[in-house]
Amino acid sequence: MKSNRLGTAALFLMTSLSAQAHDFWLEPTHYHTKTPSSIALQFKVGHKEDTSHWSLAWNKIVALRTYSSDGVTDMGASVVPRTALLPGMAKTTELAPGSHVIGFESYHATSVLDAKKFNQYAKDEGLAEILAYRESRGQNDIAGEELYSRKAKTIVQVGDTFTDNVLKPIGHTLEIVPLNHPYKLDDNTLVVQVLFKGKPLSNALIDALSLADHNAQAQALTTDKDGKATFKLDTKGPMMLNTVWGVPLKNSSAADFETYFSSLTFEYLP
Repeated sequence: MKSNRLGTAALFLMTSLSAQAHDFWLEPTHYHTKTPSSIALQFKVGHKEDTSHWSLAWNKIVALRTYSSDGVTDMGASVVPRTALLPGMAKTTELAPGSHVIGFESYHATSVLDAKKFNQYAKDEGLAEILAYRESRGQNDIAGEELYSRKAKTIVQVGDTFTDNVLKPIGHTLEIVPLNHPYKLDDNTLVVQVLFKGKPLSNALIDALSLADHNAQAQALTTDKDGKATFKLDTKGPMMLNTVWGVPLKNSSAADFETYFSSLTFEYLP
């Protein structure tokens, strides 16, 4: 988003903070298939039942790839941008038996919020570095301007061959990495680690919520010193985990802060 997206992005955040309008995720048509097949993918934004298709466009995509145990495949050629008639989608090549991660990264966009809304937004999202920076510089009464980008992953399973590539980071700036396989949990316990620039991120707020049951209670945890959080899953069906992190941008004319939004989706099958 450049100039034509600035107003839309700011308005969206300003009017929808209570609904967590930042939620962005990848939604495959199937999280699990029995036989090798290609998987179509949609790009969603919103919260609970208030969701819509993200305005997928070529100039917003940094990378869209499939990560499998035998390598990485670029999905750029499969992208169908959103139009008035189409929701926007992409499609994998035929996936072999095993576990696969689809990863997406967007370019930066800009958002501006007045002081009160920005402070509340930063508090709600647990943006500790940003809050401390504004406090130390006496900036709590001025508007906050940020560059933000989206990072999203989804895990799909083909057949009953579970591969551990889903337990490895794919290199996103902000990334949620499961430490036990979401499709073969011994119980309902899922342990994840949040990485920022490849290193464990402590004190990050991470949410887990059902994409199938909008009445299910969401879970919100803060990562420990090793960037880890442990969730007890209790709702069958597609799940989303998401986290946000931001840092001050020093000596930059583009914005005051840089913020990253990251999500992970999969299907919980107890």
